[in-house]
Amino acid sequence: MRGRDRAAAAVLLVFGLLALEEARKLRFGAVAKPGPGFFPVVLAAALTVVCAALLIVAWRARDGGGDVAGLAWWKIAATIVALFAYASVLERAGFVIATFGLLLFFFKVLEGQRWLPALAGSLATAFVTYVVFKVWLNVQLPAGPWSG
Repeated sequence: MRGRDRAAAAVLLVFGLLALEEARKLRFGAVAKPGPGFFPVVLAAALTVVCAALLIVAWRARDGGGDVAGLAWWKIAATIVALFAYASVLERAGFVIATFGLLLFFFKVLEGQRWLPALAGSLATAFVTYVVFKVWLNVQLPAGPWSG
């Protein structure tokens, strides 16, 4: 792997560590009753671990291979922009609509799936995650314009 792969992994690792530090400021709760910081901490920790692993792999690789984990740079940048956009519209649009839009972008634009599988996968995933978090775990999710 090239030096730019190591640089990308290092930048994303720093981003993960910053996200973890910010997420730790929220009340964590417990697995049975997660607080508002539970999922941000878990996701930021997962991002940090994956980026650390990518950095290690990139550092140890001796070949002249391509991009980080086979991704094109534009996909990495588009993913980061999409996640920031998701975070900015989540409260106004609501969890289901924002998540559906994010997943549709990932499936259709980044992965190039056909429309029907992209729409079905986005809708099913948004619905299932809503049921898991809102109904089963009783997590407060942004309702969007339908909050009343």
